[in-house]
Amino acid sequence: MAPDYEFYTDTYYGNKIPEADFPRLCNRAESYLDSLGCNLSGLPPDKLSMAICAVAEAWQTNEQGGDVVSQSVGPWSKTFAAAKPKTNEQRLADAARLYIGPCASGVRWV
Repeated sequence: MAPDYEFYTDTYYGNKIPEADFPRLCNRAESYLDSLGCNLSGLPPDKLSMAICAVAEAWQTNEQGGDVVSQSVGPWSKTFAAAKPKTNEQRLADAARLYIGPCASGVRWV
């Protein structure tokens, strides 16, 4: 069951996703987690909800074009740089792995 916006702000302490976008991003996050083929039914509900929130934020970052590399408004400037930019898939898997472990590494057994 997907977390609600109150869980996102009060338990996960998220502040990146506007309330109007939260249901859509959670839906995508749940679908992504289901696609990993992990046994998510064994996770504690709060841990699964945290994973959904993390992946929802990563999904939002992907939709926005990736991580901020440079931003400026007048004299104010902000830059985030990584040694190697993450792919959309890496960003989602890293967010999921934080809460569900190595199953989110992208390895799928057939």
